[in-house]
Amino acid sequence: MNYIDLTCPAEIFRTAMPTEEVPAATLTLFNLSDRVITSVEVLLHLLDEDGGETERLAFRGRALNGRPHSTFLLTVPCAPAEGLKSITASIEKVWYADNETWRRDPAAAVEYVPNNLPVSPALTNLKYAAGETAVGYPSQQDGLWVCVCGRPNTDETEYCVRCGRDRKTIFTRFSPEAVEAQISMKERQLDLNSRSMREDTIRLQRIREEEYRQKKDRRGSRIRTGIAVIAAAALTAGVLFFASPWLRLCAGRNALEEGKPAEAKAIFSMLGTYGGADEMISECDWRIALKAAEEGTTAEALAEASAMLRAVDKPEAVDKANETDLIRARMLMEQGDWQGTLDALASLPEDYDGRTELDQKANMARAAKLKADGSYDDARTIFLSLGSYPGAREEASACLYEPAKELMAQKNWDGAIDKLSGIPDYQDSRELTLECHYHKAEDLLEDGDPEGASREFLLAGNWGDAPTRCKSLTYAQAEEKYAAGDIKSAQSLYASIPDYLDSNTKDQECRYTLAEEAVAVREFTRTLELLSGVPDDYKKTAALRAEASYEKAKNAIYQEDWATAAELLGSMDREGLRRQYRDIEQLYLQACEGAGIDPYPTPAAEPEVPAETPVPAENTPEPEAAPTETPVPDPFLVTEDE
Repeated sequence: MNYIDLTCPAEIFRTAMPTEEVPAATLTLFNLSDRVITSVEVLLHLLDEDGGETERLAFRGRALNGRPHSTFLLTVPCAPAEGLKSITASIEKVWYADNETWRRDPAAAVEYVPNNLPVSPALTNLKYAAGETAVGYPSQQDGLWVCVCGRPNTDETEYCVRCGRDRKTIFTRFSPEAVEAQISMKERQLDLNSRSMREDTIRLQRIREEEYRQKKDRRGSRIRTGIAVIAAAALTAGVLFFASPWLRLCAGRNALEEGKPAEAKAIFSMLGTYGGADEMISECDWRIALKAAEEGTTAEALAEASAMLRAVDKPEAVDKANETDLIRARMLMEQGDWQGTLDALASLPEDYDGRTELDQKANMARAAKLKADGSYDDARTIFLSLGSYPGAREEASACLYEPAKELMAQKNWDGAIDKLSGIPDYQDSRELTLECHYHKAEDLLEDGDPEGASREFLLAGNWGDAPTRCKSLTYAQAEEKYAAGDIKSAQSLYASIPDYLDSNTKDQECRYTLAEEAVAVREFTRTLELLSGVPDDYKKTAALRAEASYEKAKNAIYQEDWATAAELLGSMDREGLRRQYRDIEQLYLQACEGAGIDPYPTPAAEPEVPAETPVPAENTPEPEAAPTETPVPDPFLVTEDE
């Protein structure tokens, strides 16, 4: 039983072990999405011979350029080790080229049973029917289905995200029964071909024997002719009366041998079942249809020949009908009639040699016609169904690009952005997306929505003067929030536009005000977060930071979080704050003891460098004594009187 997150936009195909020449594990990944992947974070589990984990590595690969529906490589630095026997990897996070991300959610993993077949005749037969990428029969499981290529897909997915095959076709053509039927048909066709060759050899031998017999008998033909004339005169009346059906049967057979099946059929039709005439009619139908198929020069003539062949009760008639329909489909394709081509191919078995290529060409033409008529969604569906067929992916992208351009002309910015987001790397789609966000921002600004306009200018990136206008609108919003007393919102806005006008000063002021409020309600962690970007010499920042650190450390000690308390108290100027917080040193020692930390670690001694004996220069004045500094009053010193 395996687990998989079906929302993951990429999958790991294979993992190459590190070597002495290449001390890194090489992962081959496949981009299942329609967007470019630029970065992937993976988690590697290094396993020993028994499958036990010896080490775990987390690594993020950058600048990967994983194009949609293509493989790409990720190299993870990892030195080879003697006990390392295998590596398993999982994808933890994915970054797209449009800055969106996907993160693995353990709760999203679903259970499924792999369909991999062992090396066996069954797997060989399946690869014959479905191609070399096939690993097992398709299966329907709880909430998902597993493709013939081994990839699980959600029940809502109609096409395999890995190989692009249609779900209905997969379960119809590649089930165990369907594969067995295809193999049986192949064996029967080979048997028929072998039997046909044997019959041709026997027929040729009979012709040669007949020619020899006729040559030998020609010598006594005169004697036999005279006798025959006398006998014929005597028996003419009886023959005409009693042997008329037999003569007709012979005439029909002669006509059939002379290549006149229509004439022979007319004769046999008058004889009913006499001498097997009814069976000879089937032979006549076969030869009439075969002649029509071989002499047909138009699609209509070939269609009629195919219909006649399929009406004949002969296995070889079906094979000839399939061959005729394939020729008809190619003829129609050359004439540009893709619908006629698809109709001709519909009568062929799905695995018939040559059908797939023509079917793809016809569907390409069909999708191109739909695209030209403006049916972009239908055309894109067909293009995507063609998988890796040359030009199909590009045309599928064009089915989003062209309507997006039309929507831009109509100033439907949201619709255009929606279309372009699916093809970020197609032509200038990324630039057009930025332009759409820019124009949408202008429209929102005209409609009196500066907040929405600021957001859209931000999404417009560096298009035009978008960065400047974004900062200007954000600053104006921040000023408005500040004037209204919404300090928290104002601080967030000021912080989002650093170095713009006096945004840094305003951000610092807002942080200090919010920190004072946080201390008042004993939110010491938030106080420290707010003051992280404010210097100690700003107003009473140093006092606020000291109070928040001290109180947070006391809470940590109460909760027996000794490490946190030791870190906080160790970072404070305990000597300078001892008068204000009389128990600060005692609390520090208590926290260090609880955390098992040396409260006063001895610094590493620096290596001694042999001193060179200075040579006094002539007339060198003696160094003056350093002036004694006057101690600065401690601002936090609390006297007994106070």
